[in-house]
Amino acid sequence: MQKIQNTQKVVIIGCGWLGQQLGTLLAAQGFLVYGSRQSSAGLAELPAEIQPLLLQLPLHVLELELTGILKDSWLICAIPPAARQQSAADYAQQLQSLVEVATVAGVRGAIHCSSTGVYQGLSGDVDEQSLLPNLEQSELQSMEQSPAGNTKPQNCRAAALLEAEQILQQIPNCFTLRLAGLIGPGRNPARFGQGRTLSGPQLPVNLVHAADIGRFVLNLLTTTVAPHHQLFNLCCPEHPLKADFYHTAAVQAGLPPVSFSAADEPARRILSRRSQQQPGFEYQFLSPLQALTSC
Repeated sequence: MQKIQNTQKVVIIGCGWLGQQLGTLLAAQGFLVYGSRQSSAGLAELPAEIQPLLLQLPLHVLELELTGILKDSWLICAIPPAARQQSAADYAQQLQSLVEVATVAGVRGAIHCSSTGVYQGLSGDVDEQSLLPNLEQSELQSMEQSPAGNTKPQNCRAAALLEAEQILQQIPNCFTLRLAGLIGPGRNPARFGQGRTLSGPQLPVNLVHAADIGRFVLNLLTTTVAPHHQLFNLCCPEHPLKADFYHTAAVQAGLPPVSFSAADEPARRILSRRSQQQPGFEYQFLSPLQALTSC
């Protein structure tokens, strides 16, 4: 990949596994990359090419230093909802504070790393125009507060993801990326089924390699052609069956076979045609099977 000369800034909020993959690629392309974590110990683990930024959400005070960093930068939000550690309301509050600070600071735009988990409960082929379950905030709160055994955690997560998208879309020039299951260096899918039982051997696989996410983000930041859309699914265009895929993955990694149980959700294929139509972008890994040797 030819290096692109530029002086753009990128601030990655929540620089975990995916954030580091994106930050390393963008830094190699000449971007000045900042990565935020909530502790000094966490910042010490960041790659040298990512500038450390200590940041705890929600933000209460807009510091001059943070304003200067955010001004004219691209904001990449890679904070997943931590459903077990915080409520959906707390998560929404964190993101709303980020939106307010980013808007005041004058960011260039935002890229939100969301999830295809918003399609939870849908079946068949789904794309960015698929109608999502209508989960109002009152329904989300009632599900959170319902007694154990009566909850629908998948619905809670889908609602939290959708609400997060709507909050961050308040930032002008915001792109929402609904990411399929993440694979890449340090996330070999051969290990996903080790020590546990996967469901649905005949279900299609919906995965995306971090390299393709990075290349799509780079395309958004550098293309001279304005995208026609601001919402994209990112997923390998091909969808092998789970039994075939995880068997192949285990064999290649020299690991024991994966055990399966009956499916506990409907069959669903995440279509990524819109991202494939983005000028200047094409998937390096059309199938997750091709990506196994790069994990």
